[in-house]
Amino acid sequence: MTETVADKADRLLTTRCVQVKACGPETVVAVVRGDTSVHDVDLHRGRWSCSCAARRNCSHLEAVWLVTVPAVKQ
Repeated sequence: MTETVADKADRLLTTRCVQVKACGPETVVAVVRGDTSVHDVDLHRGRWSCSCAARRNCSHLEAVWLVTVPAVKQ
């Protein structure tokens, strides 16, 4: 069975692979130790980015979002 992006993000958090270096209303700087390398994740001028090769939302971004983006109440 293939691990989903959300499942991998949870695993990265629970195995302490996410290190948030800075976090504010407009900026996030984090490092995520992935399965094969270390990735830089950041929020700058309203745009999220990750240094991995994924073209869409990746598990590294989702892991950082889980600890930096407030949950929206419905």
